[in-house]
Amino acid sequence: MKTKAIVFPAAGAVELRELTLPDPTPKDLVVETVKSAISVGTERWLYQGKRQEIAFPTVPGYLGIGRVLEVGSEAATRGHRVGELVNFSTSRLPAGYDRTWMGTHLSHAVINACDGVDYVEGEFNATLIEKVPEGCTPEQVALTQLCAVAYRGIEMATVPAGVKVLVNGLGVLGQFAVQLCRLKGARVAAADVRESRLRLAREYGAEWLIDSRKEKVVEVAPEITGGKGFDIIIDTSSIPAVCMEIFPALRLYGKFIFQGWYPPPSTFDCNLMHGRIPTCYFPCGDTGRETRVAMEQVAAGLIDELKMITHTVRPEEAPAIYRMIDENREEFMGILFDWGTR
Repeated sequence: MKTKAIVFPAAGAVELRELTLPDPTPKDLVVETVKSAISVGTERWLYQGKRQEIAFPTVPGYLGIGRVLEVGSEAATRGHRVGELVNFSTSRLPAGYDRTWMGTHLSHAVINACDGVDYVEGEFNATLIEKVPEGCTPEQVALTQLCAVAYRGIEMATVPAGVKVLVNGLGVLGQFAVQLCRLKGARVAAADVRESRLRLAREYGAEWLIDSRKEKVVEVAPEITGGKGFDIIIDTSSIPAVCMEIFPALRLYGKFIFQGWYPPPSTFDCNLMHGRIPTCYFPCGDTGRETRVAMEQVAAGLIDELKMITHTVRPEEAPAIYRMIDENREEFMGILFDWGTR
């Protein structure tokens, strides 16, 4: 089966290629991709050649929404049906492209719907494929795996009602974190360097906005927290120096969630951390259970992602889009590839 795919042949390079996918097995679904979204942080690191667990050439992306065209006999026993929408994070790729855990920026995908898709307590668990709830459009759920990533960190840290939480960094992940913490009854402060992202965080329920270009978190934290410091800080910046700058705003025995991916080697000041006697969390990825819940909350009108989408482009525009992301030369947040025929 042929597919059109966005390919990173090497660091800093993007092409649109035609690939031949592996033949589907009884465990597989054949899916026609409708929308795929860019995970800006992760895919920027991959584009720069810093994700050492992934080899070039590779098909990037782990946020895919597609419509099922074919269902293998074993996949059918899992309840999958032709015509349904699915949210998927990986696919079976040709030899030479398969040294990856990604693979969603492509027009058609072959997806194993049987192995490793069940939630197992105590295991690593990661989203592979989940059904999209009835009534949800692809645009409404294209970014929900990032909501699930935020969920994993928040669930690890256990965010109680009434606590004061700082969300530092208001890209897609941070905006979801604001919404999820508000749903749990927390009071949220949000910090970023872009006014547009701060305004959106306000719409999503943040009570306090901190413009990091004009004021320092550690200087405004005492007023917000009554001098005690934030109960929980969620950092999505992926910048160790930024984490160390805001760490003193954490209260004694507080919780710090390192929600970003921090390229090795990282220079964290452990002595600074010791001074707060904190509990730190390093979440990774997301589970199918969290993705499913996130989509259900979208369907119920409790979580929104549509306001985060700033760009919807054709796959042919991928080289320009990744250059724009890498150079950070214009405002962007949620970016979707539209794979529909025209």
